[in-house]
Amino acid sequence: MTDTALHPDAESAATPAAAGPPPGLPVLAVDLVADPGLLGRLAELAPDLERAGLGAVTISDGGLHPVHVASFLAPLTRTLGLLPRTDAVYVEPFHLATQLMSLDHVSHGRAGWLLAAETDPAAAAAVGRTVLGLEATAREAADVLEAARLVWDSWAPDAVVRDAARGVYVDASRLQYADVEAETFSLRGPSITPRSPQGLLPVLVADTDRRAVGERVATELADGRALDIDVSGGAHPARIAEVVEAALAGVDGPAVRLVRLVGLDLEADPLGTVGALITTLRERHLIAPAPEGRGERGADGAPSAIAPGDAPSAGQPGGAKSAGQPGGATSAGVSGDALSAGGRAPGASVPSLRERLGLSPAQHAPDPERRADRARRTDLTDQTREESA
Repeated sequence: MTDTALHPDAESAATPAAAGPPPGLPVLAVDLVADPGLLGRLAELAPDLERAGLGAVTISDGGLHPVHVASFLAPLTRTLGLLPRTDAVYVEPFHLATQLMSLDHVSHGRAGWLLAAETDPAAAAAVGRTVLGLEATAREAADVLEAARLVWDSWAPDAVVRDAARGVYVDASRLQYADVEAETFSLRGPSITPRSPQGLLPVLVADTDRRAVGERVATELADGRALDIDVSGGAHPARIAEVVEAALAGVDGPAVRLVRLVGLDLEADPLGTVGALITTLRERHLIAPAPEGRGERGADGAPSAIAPGDAPSAGQPGGAKSAGQPGGATSAGVSGDALSAGGRAPGASVPSLRERLGLSPAQHAPDPERRADRARRTDLTDQTREESA
């Protein structure tokens, strides 16, 4: 009698299991244009794309600010990654950083930044600046990205204490200044928004923006590449699969984290088109699997970003004073101290966008010399007195 006969499970155990998708595959995304006339259509389409298995949407400027439209779509979806494609140059870096943090809060860790660098003279004129050359544009884009990350990391995960008895909302020793002196701007911080679920949002560069943002941002500073595929002339699954396969096989350049469909015809059959592409690309193990929990709805039939009971209560006492930090700060959604190290709300089953893009959880990098309560610290105070003497 063979071992297989003695152990019926041995044969199935010996048979190789069907190979699953390899880790680190890119997420499939559709680019949506933030046109005021399409807002109602986008509100219907985004949840439908999510239920079809799409991993993310990028949002390009079409009259409405991409961050605002992404924030509008956040509570209408549960698993869909939301990456506004927005300028890093003709903006106020501090406010851009905190806007993206707020998006991460309201989406419960599904926000990313598709970093662009505007080269249109009208964008510069709108904020009273002269348009920069390509080299200067690339330098400023790099400076803004580095400054944004310092702002995002200016609150430690345990900074919010909510001590109602003492009237203290935040422990200022767990905050730190950004202290940026760049070529064209300066920034101090800390953020006015508590640490967001992911800590550091994933930052990608689309192929169409690579030249403007410069090689340093695209290859050194950003977290990866968004592979642009134009489907305005029709989406042919086999051809697109070949393009994605070739890009993934490349050994040089930044990792492909996102496959971005640009020019999708919203008046035809966008769900049918995207569905066919998802089927082909997933069958060939070219894109990441769909996250679990997509398309779930609440008791009222509306999509919910976090299943009932998953999202922790904001519970932020109004008007609480911070310890050693002028002005308290509140934020919609989940505060950073309520998040686990992996960037998820307690009990939430939806992975963060960082996780889905194959990025490790962002770790807080404390810097004692940038602490927000440094004026109160004995060692620095004594040093200042000695220097004055």
